[in-house]
Amino acid sequence: MYTMKSSLVLAVSLFLFSFVKDAPKHKGLANVTVVKAYSQNVLGKNVGYYVEFKNNGKSEVDALKWKAFFYDNFDEYKGESEGTWSSGNFIQPIKSGKTTEDLETAWIKDASKVVIKIQKVHFVDGKTIGK
Repeated sequence: MYTMKSSLVLAVSLFLFSFVKDAPKHKGLANVTVVKAYSQNVLGKNVGYYVEFKNNGKSEVDALKWKAFFYDNFDEYKGESEGTWSSGNFIQPIKSGKTTEDLETAWIKDASKVVIKIQKVHFVDGKTIGK
């Protein structure tokens, strides 16, 4: 049987847990996922980031556009930048089940982590998904 005290403890606990924030996470789009991404730091300064994408769909992908969000070790937001990847003369489209890598420069002060959110995916058949 619940008592008034138990109900109050439950209500306060639920209220406090509502303020707990999850760590930022990568976000894919159109069956393209972010396999991994990490910040490139040199002598304590962020100079860029590395990102790996995987095509989990059936169509080949020939271009991606994303936003990179930067955080410190306390998960405090430090800034953002945009990134793009495109196939071309020497770089093949991402086939189904395959991955591609990209290295981008970004000068974000005090950043130690990067979170990638894919904004647009373009396929070899001309279809685009995203904004």
